[in-house]
Amino acid sequence: MGQPTLEEFRRWLQTEISALESTDNGSVEEERLLQLDIALQEAMAFSAAWKLRAEASVKPTIRERSVRLVSDGPQNQGPSTKSVKCNSCDADFDEDLGFCPVCGETR
Repeated sequence: MGQPTLEEFRRWLQTEISALESTDNGSVEEERLLQLDIALQEAMAFSAAWKLRAEASVKPTIRERSVRLVSDGPQNQGPSTKSVKCNSCDADFDEDLGFCPVCGETR
């Protein structure tokens, strides 16, 4: 069995909404119904936005790194600590930092 599609997710949401609407709605059921309705609206909005971007030949998703280096920052401010190499971009950074300041990868 493959990954579920957005259409299958929308159908599941609609089924859940129908099941809740046919029962006696208490406060918990009403809250769940609202959550499902909002999720269905978001799924439909996402689907429409995806379709518009595809029709306009705009690449819908672009993967970007989570951290970008804005400047090199101050150089050699004190006694140097152990330096390690990033597994992703091979940049050197302080062992105490815990993440690469160049590409954002965590150790």
